[in-house]
Amino acid sequence: MSNREKCNAILDSFTEAQLVNVAAMLQVMKQTIDDLEDESFCEKMVLDYENDPEKGDPVPIEDFAQQLGIQL
Repeated sequence: MSNREKCNAILDSFTEAQLVNVAAMLQVMKQTIDDLEDESFCEKMVLDYENDPEKGDPVPIEDFAQQLGIQL
């Protein structure tokens, strides 16, 4: 039995009144998981930046614009 099937079986065992609370708890859990994933992504970006050997080498705006094909 898959995890989805197990969850559906558990959900089927609740009354409609209980499902109100279950749905609210699931929504909070889903939001928490999403927030943790976002935080983990941001932490990885910071670590990548901190470990970037070129992080302290500024690029003149003219050179950056040229790389992007933008005329200033």
